[in-house]
Amino acid sequence: IAYATEDIEAGASPIKTKPTVPTVQLGDGTLSVSRTIQGYWQLAGGHGRYDENDATQNMKAHYDAGITTLDTADIYGPSELVMGKFLKSEPNAIPCTKFCCFRYLEDIDKQEVRIRINRARERLQTKKLPLVQFFWSNYNVKRYIDVALMLTELKEEGLIQEIGLTNFDLKRLKEFKAAGVPVVSNQVQLSAIDQRPVQSGMANWCANNGVSLIAFGTVGSGILSERYLGQPAPTQEQKDTASMRMYSATASRFGDWKLVQELLKTMDAIASDVRSSGRCADVNLSNVAQRYVLDTKAVASVLIGVRNQDHIAENIRTHLFELTAAERDAIDAVVAKRKGPKGDVWDIERGVI
Repeated sequence: IAYATEDIEAGASPIKTKPTVPTVQLGDGTLSVSRTIQGYWQLAGGHGRYDENDATQNMKAHYDAGITTLDTADIYGPSELVMGKFLKSEPNAIPCTKFCCFRYLEDIDKQEVRIRINRARERLQTKKLPLVQFFWSNYNVKRYIDVALMLTELKEEGLIQEIGLTNFDLKRLKEFKAAGVPVVSNQVQLSAIDQRPVQSGMANWCANNGVSLIAFGTVGSGILSERYLGQPAPTQEQKDTASMRMYSATASRFGDWKLVQELLKTMDAIASDVRSSGRCADVNLSNVAQRYVLDTKAVASVLIGVRNQDHIAENIRTHLFELTAAERDAIDAVVAKRKGPKGDVWDIERGVI
């Protein structure tokens, strides 16, 4: 870990050093990523208008703070193009994109796969894509192994460094392994209010089979923060972004608002203990929520949705402390009372349950 002497941000309690964000190897692969990853679903729409220059400046600010890995997708509007402009000035940043298949699943062939991968390479201005995360919308069309093997061929050609997955369930992960697809990661929704990757057995299986989890939704678009501590559930007016609508639904599946408040109070008390014990002077409830996920078996990184530079210092702080076993047990005790979400990863969203 590298250190400097300046404070993390103006107004924060002074600290002696400023660490970079740790990096971690994904699964049994060759790619190392930062343990916090910049996420750019927000550039796809549904989160308000934005200025392209502001977006690249946000990327630069997070990169300079040590969050050196960025996440995008071929379906995120102009996100790959905007990220490519940033990467031209910061070639050491690590872009992770997705290969998403929603329509005409029966017709996808090697030519289409190659065209789309080359398009991503052009947009991101890179010869080799560090990580391509594969998504398949309909399990009933059982060609996802075939298409994953097409991606594997492009990996062997040197166009892709590593292959990951996005929102696949445990059954499918086992199928990919049996077919020889060299999967290093699975990007999944995982938080204290969405334990599907844990309850399904996926986290244990991944830990034993050289696959890392990349977790998104770790603070539920701010639901797991002081903003909602002691406050009513988000109103329809407050559900003004695609993220807030999605994670409000997750919170509702977790349990009633009383249970959400119990979880927030527990995490807030732990944050207070972390501060008073001298482990981290400025830690807050959201840091505890992120740390809880980071410490989950098989989790390599947490993904943060970036819209501005307001939370850089806060996201860095997640890496400045550890939770004790007793603190994890306290969170686990509340999480154990949950009613959902039920099933495996993305089962509800796919209409499986």
